[in-house]
Amino acid sequence: MLMVVGFGASAQFIWPEDPAKKSEAQELWTIFDDNYKQGDFEAAKETLEVLLEKYPNLSESLYINAIKVYHETFKNSKDKAQKMAAADKVMSLYEARYANYPASQKKVIDRQANHAFQYYLKEKDKTRYVLDLFEKAYDLKGNDAIYSLARYSMNMAAIAFTRDIGMTDEEILRIYDRCTEHIDYQIGKAKAAGKATKRYDQIKEFIDKKLADLKLIDCDFIVNKLVPEFEANPADAELANKIFVFAFDGGCTDEAWFTSAAEVVFNSNPNYGVGYMLGTKFGAEKDYEKSKEYFMKSVELTDDNTDKGKALKQLATTLRIQGDKAGARKYAIEAAEVDPTLKESMYTMIGDMVFGSSECDGKVSEIDDRARFIAAYDYYRMAGNTLKMNQAAQQFPTMSAIFTANKEVGDKVKVGCWIQKTVPLTKRVEQ
Repeated sequence: MLMVVGFGASAQFIWPEDPAKKSEAQELWTIFDDNYKQGDFEAAKETLEVLLEKYPNLSESLYINAIKVYHETFKNSKDKAQKMAAADKVMSLYEARYANYPASQKKVIDRQANHAFQYYLKEKDKTRYVLDLFEKAYDLKGNDAIYSLARYSMNMAAIAFTRDIGMTDEEILRIYDRCTEHIDYQIGKAKAAGKATKRYDQIKEFIDKKLADLKLIDCDFIVNKLVPEFEANPADAELANKIFVFAFDGGCTDEAWFTSAAEVVFNSNPNYGVGYMLGTKFGAEKDYEKSKEYFMKSVELTDDNTDKGKALKQLATTLRIQGDKAGARKYAIEAAEVDPTLKESMYTMIGDMVFGSSECDGKVSEIDDRARFIAAYDYYRMAGNTLKMNQAAQQFPTMSAIFTANKEVGDKVKVGCWIQKTVPLTKRVEQ
């Protein structure tokens, strides 16, 4: 007969009713527990083995502590055979724990799987065993499994794929989908609780990279399998992200479906890199309104001055192409202010627009029409572009034109049109 008795602060023990056996069990536990608490795990093993053999139902704590004892042996041993013996012992202790305390399997199966990955990572003959443990962990715990399970499971699957164990493309893709579902759930759970998701995001990136490294997903696979699914459900952000990642790695980013997927990715998780890429793509396709939209969003999504400047420069360039010179100037100046390394190119661009704005000439007064070259000169000066300054200076009004117009050098002249700049009248340097 056995009886349940509390022994210690939290552990529950089932002591034998036979006084002699109870006394023996309590003595063995005391010796083991003393050694265990002192960290002398080697000394603890002798009584531990007796307890496991004679009193396997004594307490679940017996197995919890025993696993720790042999896990430490695995970590600290330098001998390969001893390490593997300790690893096998830990695995058998997990199974013994489940046999005596069935409810514990669902609680710790994910930790057992992670331990198995750590122990048997390099052991080819254990590959399938570890994969099966991961699958069992997902069967029992689902998305509530410890978050690291996704990383280790995908890592093991990738290793298994390179080993001759009969793993098919479909199996590794199924494991990839399961790991992705798990980490996406963990990310959503963290966000809902207002917690940081960095560690989960890193695992998600790791999972995607592991699959991409295997080169299973080529452009044909994306077109034949993923794109039809996406076209049937274009709001599926997760599927869009897969297409985006795989197509980017595979170099097939010129198709319309890639751009559509990238837009869904951006809308579900706005970030500078994807926004800038979309701005560039739509610009190349001459869809300038969408190009501007994504460049503007990119500006808002970064605090990095170099990145912000790049996006502002693209906005200025796009508006110039559209003929909105005033708008182009606005963003060019902003780009130069945010990133001073862009000052030369941006003010040169403004100078070029002013220099070439013959549409602003009223063809009434040579002084008024040629004043824009003085304005262009001023922008080139701010750019530090002496070559362009000289070109602009050659277009200044002649002294005779200034005299004929009854003006003097230094008089203020208003340049109208989109330029809207007042400049000091300056004469051309005669050759």
